[in-house]
Amino acid sequence: MDSMPNINDPLAGVLAKLTGQTRPSEKALTLLDLARSDTRLAETTFNALPLEEQTALVLSVSPDQRLDLLNLPEDSTALVQALPLLELHRTVAVAGKWEAMEVVEVASEEQINFMLDHDCWRGESLDSRKFTDWLQLFLECDDAQVFRILTAINADLLALALKKHVKFEKDFMVDDVYFLDPDWVKGSNPAVQQFLDRLYAMDPNLWIRLLGWVRLHSKGTIEADAIEGREGRLRGKGFPAPTLAVTVYYPIKFDVKALVDGWHDAFLAGSRDGRQVMLADCARESLFLERVLRLLRDREGIESHASRWETELVDVANKVMVADQVDIGDLRRQREAVDKVRRWISVGLEALAGGAVEAGVSLLAGQKIEYFFRAGAMLFDALSTAVVEIEKVEQKSGGKLSGSDLGVAYFALCEPEPQIQTSLQASAKHHIMTLSDYRYAWHLLWLLEHESITAAEAVSQGAQ
Repeated sequence: MDSMPNINDPLAGVLAKLTGQTRPSEKALTLLDLARSDTRLAETTFNALPLEEQTALVLSVSPDQRLDLLNLPEDSTALVQALPLLELHRTVAVAGKWEAMEVVEVASEEQINFMLDHDCWRGESLDSRKFTDWLQLFLECDDAQVFRILTAINADLLALALKKHVKFEKDFMVDDVYFLDPDWVKGSNPAVQQFLDRLYAMDPNLWIRLLGWVRLHSKGTIEADAIEGREGRLRGKGFPAPTLAVTVYYPIKFDVKALVDGWHDAFLAGSRDGRQVMLADCARESLFLERVLRLLRDREGIESHASRWETELVDVANKVMVADQVDIGDLRRQREAVDKVRRWISVGLEALAGGAVEAGVSLLAGQKIEYFFRAGAMLFDALSTAVVEIEKVEQKSGGKLSGSDLGVAYFALCEPEPQIQTSLQASAKHHIMTLSDYRYAWHLLWLLEHESITAAEAVSQGAQ
């Protein structure tokens, strides 16, 4: 007969509690609470779980909590290397790479290069300061890991970084054999010099091959190789190259000017003080894309289309994040980018459909989602351009709009992405979600234009 569990065994008690919890996040939070009161018991409990369950627990909590779980095993190598590339990058980005040093030093070669590819570039330019900081971190890792890490960094990235940071005092070639001595090479900063010294001590052949490549090729060639190498790796992980990503902002055949001019004619012919009515219209409108999908769901179900739309939405979001140089390790900025994509697609679709849900259904069935994002981008570009013109006139007026009744609305429109004031009394504002919101933004803009021109003329006349 099986023996009864020892109720006085703390480990048995914790494991029994974990067994009674169904969701991984609940189990993870239990372990995190336990670690605060009894670290040794938390470590023992966590290590008693299979690797698959450990991985699920780590991924079930937010990136800012993961480091505490990853530090529970005595050797976290298998657990760290089991994490998806993007999730480890997010974890390290949130914690800070120096704080996550023990995790970084056991990361796989693929995970390390993924973090470098995403953290050390701005568009097609290498951020030398960030790369040098990573290099310094690697050099501080445990001796058992340094050789593995330094020799695993993508050679094209290393060559580009060294081209910017290494000075050659002397070298020569004899019978097609390249000769270089460590004393003839100087790094531009201590981290690079330390890297050169450590690499030579660990693998002289790799050292001379790498530096020979740096010395014998032009900066343009090395930079092109590094960009091509990174783009190939990004494509392999589902991220478009920067040169492809920017196409998400390319215009389509859509006469935004004609649309806006029609509203402007109505604005001039009608009442200009109907802001309260327009705000009420804005408040009643829901996201057009949601209304279209709701109709599709009620009419025929959207299961057959859902996977296509989901895939296309992810593709657009990835393009926007690369084109906008959003660090995918920054969850806040990533959420903002995805929200922008969703809103711009919806506004673009609504504009092309003329606000008619039935027309939106037909358009969505016949076009890729990126088409509607590009329409939205054209709409917002036109609005932003008009806002810049108002800002120029405002400067000439000496800042008269800032103190006017439209001051709050003016500052909302001057945000990096124009927003609208959501109340005549309060300073509340939100992003443009619907075509009603967008049209209201233009209504405000024309009111501001009239006031700014009047104020600028008054200033000019006073000066005379």
